[in-house]
Amino acid sequence: MVARHIIVHIDATRADSQVRRQLFSTNREGFKDGPVLTSLTQHLEKMIEEDEVLAEIERELTDKLAQRESKSTNEEVRRQVQRLLLEAGLQVRQEGPSNVAGGSETRTTSEKRKGRHRKATPLPTLPYPQVTKFSIVTPRPKMSVRIGDNETVLVETDADSRFDQEGRVAIKTEPNCLEQAGMVPLRGGRVRWRLRPRPTAKADDMGKIVVSITKPDGDQLRDEIDFEVLPAREEKTKKAKGFVPPFEIIPNNPTDDAEVWTTVWPDLGEGALADVQTGVAYKPLPIGGGNTVYYSTIFAPFHEQVEKLTSESPGLSQLFRTQYEIWIAYHAILQENSRAETATASDEQETVEVALEAERTRVARMQVRQARETAQLMHKAIRDQSE
Repeated sequence: MVARHIIVHIDATRADSQVRRQLFSTNREGFKDGPVLTSLTQHLEKMIEEDEVLAEIERELTDKLAQRESKSTNEEVRRQVQRLLLEAGLQVRQEGPSNVAGGSETRTTSEKRKGRHRKATPLPTLPYPQVTKFSIVTPRPKMSVRIGDNETVLVETDADSRFDQEGRVAIKTEPNCLEQAGMVPLRGGRVRWRLRPRPTAKADDMGKIVVSITKPDGDQLRDEIDFEVLPAREEKTKKAKGFVPPFEIIPNNPTDDAEVWTTVWPDLGEGALADVQTGVAYKPLPIGGGNTVYYSTIFAPFHEQVEKLTSESPGLSQLFRTQYEIWIAYHAILQENSRAETATASDEQETVEVALEAERTRVARMQVRQARETAQLMHKAIRDQSE
């Protein structure tokens, strides 16, 4: 890259006559091949290679060009995924197979939720171990949860997050009809749990949800609400011609946005082992009439590769991420489309989801290697074209 902008001047005024004869041609239009030119070239190469300022300029020029190429590539990600889907036999923005309301078949569906998650302003808290309130604010006055679905319990408090870190925050149901599907730890005066009916739960089961926080001296603050288990939501469906939904590709991790993380992977929230959390790669979710592909930035092979490539070149790392997004989105949408076309009994859905998750992990490991090799080739091509 620097070679396009650099000229080396050699001052030979102090060279003796013998060196000049061995270096310059008679007409002074070129150099003579020989030991003087060879030695001079070797010294120049060493000087340029060891020059830290030139090395930094080289990195900056390469990264700027790679980032510009990556930005252009990011704008093409959607079109590239759509092109791949077309080649796979899908019809993007055209009629294609899908399930629509009506018909003789049935399927279990989740409650359709409106709106988008917004980060709430942190509440004021007291120094540990002071606490004066621990109250359920959502849902009120009771929680209704359907079989095969889950609901959120939101508690607001003035307790410090240390209570949660020490295991002093708890939730239980009486009778034990519900189980924890995920948790967002106590932070900024709020703690959330996602609860779902146990496999043994039946429609019309009723009871109480009890939340508590325990002080170091053993005293507790408690709050409770009633709950009711409702039948699974089912809708009539039939095979029909529809439109392939739009899609988004969004990175996520349990630290930056824990609530979204537990929505995507309900079983891998607070309390899950780190090795388990870093073992999932990506997952498509049907949201707002489209598919949103969430991918984990802590997925071990992906995270290791990003760390390595970033240390080498930020531009190379961005090219890698772009290639990875294209291929996992392609596979995720194909996978979701295939599942939508296949009717699955409600008691088989959990087994199917485990198999799909394992398949996504295998594909992601392969795509990490493929994206790395593609990014390196693109990065090299960018440099070669600039020379």
